[in-house]
Amino acid sequence: MTTDVTILRSSSWSKYWPAFVAGVISPPLGLIVARWLPAHVAFGLTFFFIWFFAGLIFARRTPPPWGLPIWLAALFIGAVVGGFGLLLSFFFPWN
Repeated sequence: MTTDVTILRSSSWSKYWPAFVAGVISPPLGLIVARWLPAHVAFGLTFFFIWFFAGLIFARRTPPPWGLPIWLAALFIGAVVGGFGLLLSFFFPWN
């Protein structure tokens, strides 16, 4: 007697959706915040906060390596992407 067993694996979309949402939301929100702050500061802050929360969601699903706390890994992700957004908008201005 043989039994067929099917193992359902979740797709990569269900694992990486926070990164997709953060990547889509960050630039338009940065343009909105740029009305009140200098553009490079607005993009840096916006990217930091959006990617910090995306990092929190992602780190809860996939624990960070080396025993890092979830909030520290999310803070690192937010700082790196926020710094990248700041530098990118500083060297290549949008307006």
